[in-house]
Amino acid sequence: MTEIIVREAEPKDAQNLINFLNQVGKESHFLTLDEVGILMTATQMSEYLAQIAEKDNNAYLLALVNDEIAGVISLTADFHERIRHIGDLFIAVSQNFQGYGIGHILMADMLEFIQEIGVIKRLELQVQKRNERAIHLYQKNGFEIESIRKFGARDELGNLIDILEMVRFFD
Repeated sequence: MTEIIVREAEPKDAQNLINFLNQVGKESHFLTLDEVGILMTATQMSEYLAQIAEKDNNAYLLALVNDEIAGVISLTADFHERIRHIGDLFIAVSQNFQGYGIGHILMADMLEFIQEIGVIKRLELQVQKRNERAIHLYQKNGFEIESIRKFGARDELGNLIDILEMVRFFD
């Protein structure tokens, strides 16, 4: 594999990001995103990425391999003062690039950003209980299981499955 470049997403990445998210929505049964896709226009995505870049408690990082998006990680948090310290994490790696450590790299870069900025004190994510590889990655990076959301999603066959709600705290 060639060099992996991680950088902040920019408005000009909008269409490529939409294409990536639509692709991983079709590929993975582990994401809430499914074959329906992201349902955003390039203009909407561009505006969204511009807004994210202006906030100190939000971030959207891309992992690029030969200028192709291989993975993404995003941090979203509210602007209301009482809860702006609570971040929500989303991560996805394209099937073509799984097994190369891209998830680890994205997670490390995002955690470094969070610690540098110092706004986020509680970082949350949801993961299907059956997604053992992702759970391992999260636990390796200091996340712990806070609760189980019984029947929190449906699998690809329509069966109800449990979702783990995981959290990591920052001082």
